[in-house]
Amino acid sequence: MTSIRRPQKAPKGLTFNSSPPKRSFDASSLSDHGPQAKRQREMSPPPQLSVKTRILILSDTHGVNALPETITESIDVVLHCGDLSQGGELESYRKTITLLSSIKAPLKLVIPGNHDLSLDEKYWAANCKPEGAHIHAEARAIWTGKEAAGIRLLEPGLQELVLENGGVLRIYASPATPTPMQGGAWAFGYGTNEDIYNPAGTGISYGTNTSTPGTEIPDGAKIDIMMTHGPAKYQLDRTRNGDSVGCPHLFRALRRIRPRVHAFGHVHDSWGVWRILWEEERGPLPEDDDGSDNGVKGTKAVEVSGAKGVQVIEGVVRNEGMETLLVNAALMGDAEKLEKLPWVIEMDLPLVE
Repeated sequence: MTSIRRPQKAPKGLTFNSSPPKRSFDASSLSDHGPQAKRQREMSPPPQLSVKTRILILSDTHGVNALPETITESIDVVLHCGDLSQGGELESYRKTITLLSSIKAPLKLVIPGNHDLSLDEKYWAANCKPEGAHIHAEARAIWTGKEAAGIRLLEPGLQELVLENGGVLRIYASPATPTPMQGGAWAFGYGTNEDIYNPAGTGISYGTNTSTPGTEIPDGAKIDIMMTHGPAKYQLDRTRNGDSVGCPHLFRALRRIRPRVHAFGHVHDSWGVWRILWEEERGPLPEDDDGSDNGVKGTKAVEVSGAKGVQVIEGVVRNEGMETLLVNAALMGDAEKLEKLPWVIEMDLPLVE
């Protein structure tokens, strides 16, 4: 794509009335209050308050048009956590749509990543050549038009979605990742000292608050899935060189909010899953989140079983506020091939009222 000025190579890296009502025992009331009706009520199951929802999570497909294996599992929602392309090429986006269309699911949610240059309006305006100025609008049109039927490009921030199965999914989305001190600019980047996630006064002492209504996660927010492109600091964020490249400000938000699931990608070498176990008491947050374990009881291994084309995570978190399941779903391996499989989780979601 000749109209793109390429960045430099990125580093590795939810009253009872006390007086009973008066009843009139006429003939019409017998059918509702007689012994037979009582037995029927006792035998009836309690009303359904939640619905099991199967969610497939993948990331970092970089314009590859097919998954390593065909998926036959029943899926309710697909989450793609970014890097839909190799460098913002329109044809890469179309290939990713082909990949997503091969998965049978009523809804697919996507966010961009740092490689999706043409989807970042600010980046594109600053870095494209004049003859490529129209490409940002074309890139948006691909993901918001008929080509991406059944696929929804999520805007940053908190959203509540009603799914086809009647479940309500509370999700926070962000395509952003920190820009290293050394190395070229990438899409949706922010400085390593910038805190875009936490309200003023709740962040790390050395962070500079640059949050906006679209990026900030308010105190007390209830989130089922935090869906970001990049990881939090020290959470499945190590490159093959052993460098920890996750964001400490994102970990502060994770620790503060305790979502049920954090889904992300970005760091290809840390594809995997684990759980954070939180302390029961929510004490004061530390001044510095780098390596601090305040509020963290520990981590826990996750049971995984193989299925056709996916890895199924067993026993997904129900203990809201006490555990967070971390899922690094970056599929890309070496030689521009998808070497890993997507993850499948099952969550109980509240039914829409």
